[in-house]
Amino acid sequence: MSEELNPGLVWHIDRAKFSFDDADEYEEWKKEKKVFFEFSPSQSDDFGEAVFADASECEDDFEVNADRGKVSITLEEDGPIISAWVKVSADLAEDLDEETLSEWSSDEGGWASCSIHLGPYDASISEDDGGDWRFAEDS
Repeated sequence: MSEELNPGLVWHIDRAKFSFDDADEYEEWKKEKKVFFEFSPSQSDDFGEAVFADASECEDDFEVNADRGKVSITLEEDGPIISAWVKVSADLAEDLDEETLSEWSSDEGGWASCSIHLGPYDASISEDDGGDWRFAEDS
């Protein structure tokens, strides 16, 4: 993990199937295969207050690269299947524990606070197994 980021949390999605309306866009995306992460804790039911010290300062949209996570891509005929582990650097709420994080993620709409996307391409997730939040391992 990057010393500069010092992430507190990791978001993981095991399987997201993307579909492209335009096959030419899919061919273009395959040339560089970039995956992005959009994070907006204010989209959760409690606006991220249970998890983050200042949720509004956590809003971010960035490319998932080796410094910010890990991506696995399987190319299929109509679109890629992507697995991602994304490091999120943020000041966490005091006394945040695994139970609170799990409850926020599933019951308080924390799952709606983020998603992966393929940048400027017109591609959407057609199937997924949902994402989950975890504490980052100590490095």
